Amino acid sequence: MNGESWKEKLVSAFEGPLARLLMLPALAFIGIFVIFPIIWNVILSFTNYSLIGAQAVKWSFIGLENYYLILTDPTFYSALKNTVLFTIFSALIGQAVLGLALAVVIRMKEPEGILGIITKGLKYIAITLVFISWIIPEVVAGYAWAAMTDVNGLLPKLLGIHARLYIKYPLQTIIIANVWRGTAFSMILFLAALESIPKYIYEAAEVDGATPVQRFFYVTLPLISSAIIVDFILITIWTFGVFTMPYIMLGPAEGMLWTLYVYGEAIELYMPSKAAAATNILFLIVLTLIISYIKLLGRLRRWE
Repeated sequence: MNGESWKEKLVSAFEGPLARLLMLPALAFIGIFVIFPIIWNVILSFTNYSLIGAQAVKWSFIGLENYYLILTDPTFYSALKNTVLFTIFSALIGQAVLGLALAVVIRMKEPEGILGIITKGLKYIAITLVFISWIIPEVVAGYAWAAMTDVNGLLPKLLGIHARLYIKYPLQTIIIANVWRGTAFSMILFLAALESIPKYIYEAAEVDGATPVQRFFYVTLPLISSAIIVDFILITIWTFGVFTMPYIMLGPAEGMLWTLYVYGEAIELYMPSKAAAATNILFLIVLTLIISYIKLLGRLRRWE
């Protein structure tokens, strides 16, 4: 039969209409659990739907009123400001810089002798500690940091402060906790990027007399610039959406982060319609940041 084996016939069958048919369950899953919630969230933001009262049964469209209420709410701006600071210091500065530093140190060649053995052991310990902070559940991490920053916890005793750090310094505490929690991803990403740089480039730079610092700024950074922007995009999205650990440590403090603000509006005040509007506003802000990152990536590729 046309000289085709049964394997070739099977491949041909799966490349035709049958392939499209097999895609239907996945497309239905995406439609139900991804596309529909997005559309419903947009629709909900234009209504006065509530979880209690008459509006829970009979709700109506109110146009842009929810957006007006949010954009004139000082608590929203406080949460937005704190979220931006939280993202800058815990993600873009904390996780990215520390992750890159750890990746560079891990990639460094160990000296000979006993010093090299000690250095290699310290590297393995550092990698293990970083991975432990990443793989443990976020709920466990939240309770652990709440315990460590409590009045009788480890950090207040080391700092000589007789107070709950997560109450006295809430933003600083969750920034440090988030850096501890998320640095591992940046480290892994940068390790992979550093592995892709050919060794002969470093050897040529060394022959030309470039110092280690010059090799880092003029060789390493340009060649991993794409990985840096990818890391920025991902950790920005994740950090803007962090909820579990701050909620466990701070409770429903609406003015602290925008995720806590949304939770407060939806659950504490029973107004998911207003929370949906807040989510849409923050989505546009994050989308603007991501587009800026992508444009920057195009410029960095020319630099690379």
